[in-house]
Amino acid sequence: MFDRDDPLSLEPIESASIRWIIEAAIAEGNRVSVLAPWTLALVAHMRDPLSATLRQTIAKRFPALAHFAEPDTPHDRAHEGYIEGGFSASFPVKD
Repeated sequence: MFDRDDPLSLEPIESASIRWIIEAAIAEGNRVSVLAPWTLALVAHMRDPLSATLRQTIAKRFPALAHFAEPDTPHDRAHEGYIEGGFSASFPVKD
């Protein structure tokens, strides 16, 4: 796991579309809280929710990209994001 206090490199993210999403979110002022392995993917956990503008841009630019949405659980906050080829960007959902 790469802690958010370490210098963060997106080099481990080998999916061009997932990297584009992360970089676009960063350009909007969001940031990666942590880059962590999960059973299905290396996940960039973003600090802030996905903006409506970025969501629309992603839908147009990557219409076939898998989107996911997970509800609150006792262990995790609700979150949503995108996954491709073992890489993912995950955004918290507003309360």
